[in-house]
Amino acid sequence: RVTQIPKFSGDRESIANSFPTYFAAPAHLFHLGICVTRQLLTGRMSRDARSCHARQNSALLLLSAVLCLVSSSHAFKIAFLPGNSTFYVPQNSKTFAPVPQQAFFLGYADNTHLKGFQARDVVQLGDYYTYTKFGAVTDCNSPDFNNVDGILGFGLPVAAPPPPPPSMNQGGGNGGLGGIIGGGIGNAMGGGMGGAMGSPPPPPKLPKPLLFSLTDPIVKDNANNRMLGKRAFAFLSTEDKAEVQLGGYDPASVDGEMFVTPSISMGDYTTVAMGLRYGKTNLMEFTSTNKRLAYVPAIMDSGTSCLVMPGSTLGGQLKKSPFDTWKAMIGGNTKKPSSKDSFFVNIGGAEFEIPYDTWYLPQSNQSCVQRTPPGFPGLLVGDVLFRRYVVMFDLTLFPQRVLIGIGKRKAGYEPGSPHPVVKKIPAVKTAGKGPKAQYHAPLATDTIPIWNQLETQYFINVSVGTPRQQFTVIFDTGSSVFGVFSRCDPHAPVLGECMFGYVDGLAEKQGIWGAVKTPHVSLMNGVIMVVSVAFGLCLAGVGVTLWFRSRHNKDEQERLQEYKRLGGKSSNSGYGPERLYGAV
Repeated sequence: RVTQIPKFSGDRESIANSFPTYFAAPAHLFHLGICVTRQLLTGRMSRDARSCHARQNSALLLLSAVLCLVSSSHAFKIAFLPGNSTFYVPQNSKTFAPVPQQAFFLGYADNTHLKGFQARDVVQLGDYYTYTKFGAVTDCNSPDFNNVDGILGFGLPVAAPPPPPPSMNQGGGNGGLGGIIGGGIGNAMGGGMGGAMGSPPPPPKLPKPLLFSLTDPIVKDNANNRMLGKRAFAFLSTEDKAEVQLGGYDPASVDGEMFVTPSISMGDYTTVAMGLRYGKTNLMEFTSTNKRLAYVPAIMDSGTSCLVMPGSTLGGQLKKSPFDTWKAMIGGNTKKPSSKDSFFVNIGGAEFEIPYDTWYLPQSNQSCVQRTPPGFPGLLVGDVLFRRYVVMFDLTLFPQRVLIGIGKRKAGYEPGSPHPVVKKIPAVKTAGKGPKAQYHAPLATDTIPIWNQLETQYFINVSVGTPRQQFTVIFDTGSSVFGVFSRCDPHAPVLGECMFGYVDGLAEKQGIWGAVKTPHVSLMNGVIMVVSVAFGLCLAGVGVTLWFRSRHNKDEQERLQEYKRLGGKSSNSGYGPERLYGAV
């Protein structure tokens, strides 16, 4: 997996925005049935031909999206094995509470999904803990989560999605077709997502990121909360170990000064990449002579294993493809490169070296250099940078400003080693040739050890509940959600299956909210239901059109007979007076 890019464009991690698509499809298909039947019966295009074409295109597009979701759930050849993971047992925690009307869904571009409900409990990371919301994952389909217990995202929070349309919340049974769609289907899907059948769906809202919960200035220290003072952290890695430094960075881990540059995005940790060299060869030659335009975005993401560079000219922004140029320089074989030079990435005016022993992976006998996914206009920088440098993420002034610091890791520094609490010391921000600006970088107050498995994923220990339940989860700076595998709870709005079991003492599966003893309504069941209703409405549209056509023909015959009985004569013209009611 190169990086975690969400399937749905409106929201990085929430599928909730896509649900109105399902509810729009039946209306389009109903009208589509009327249009097609009308065309077939008359042998010519009806007066609303443009409307028919629009409805046909919209219906086909919407059905394609639904069928895409149907096929996406079966994309993995290797199965996820829930028996190899430790799961959260809500009933064993004295401080557990379900979040009312809040299901949980997390989707990624590789068709991974995590479904379940939202819980509230004490979550501890290192020496800090807080009573907060998180995802209780009851359904997973990806083998990437085999032998782990969830995911901890330290990325920037997701922007709040727009509210659902009124038809999803206020449907009724007496409003004609709108009432059927808004009240029947909308409420039925709402029941599947987080309430009893007929109740409105839960709002599309993800839990607050754990880093933001741990640094919430409103919450004070008490029995369930020991808060982190600074909303900042640093991350570093070796071949088999890694470390998160909470509250800032540890100066004992850095050799020299920490270079600091602002993030140009409040959605990802994105820096300005002004150049990329392999040895002495410049791989990114910009076509524009304006230095203000001579850059591409570079995202710092621990979920990305390699150095990922453009495989095209980015629509003419570059003179040549950086990846193809590099591949030609190493003889065309990325598994056995003919040269072993270093990469040099220019970030904000400072160059950072990525040597051969970092970008080449001897365990898998291949280079860790890849081309970017289609449509991505820059660089993805991941493990190859974290294994040589300490990278600090300062979110103290978010959302006004996010700063990213990069410092060379000190030789001999051992990740996870304890250190005393230190005070802040000044660091210097040197951006290009401009004047120096003083920046007081936050310093770490705690370090958390992480395991680096085969140089591709990072794992970190967290604990949840009272008493604490221990879990090992994936650490990812490209995601912002914390979720652990969990048993189902009868009082929580579960979305998906209960792969880790149910509450103790229940002999059979309980429905949502414990209202009916039926299996939980999954997203797949909802899709099948909506598609079935949509085609049913399409057939209903055909039937309605046939009935009205038959009734119209009967009335025409009766009027024509009455006209002839009164002495009128028939015309061969398709627009003769016999077509006019009451003609004389």
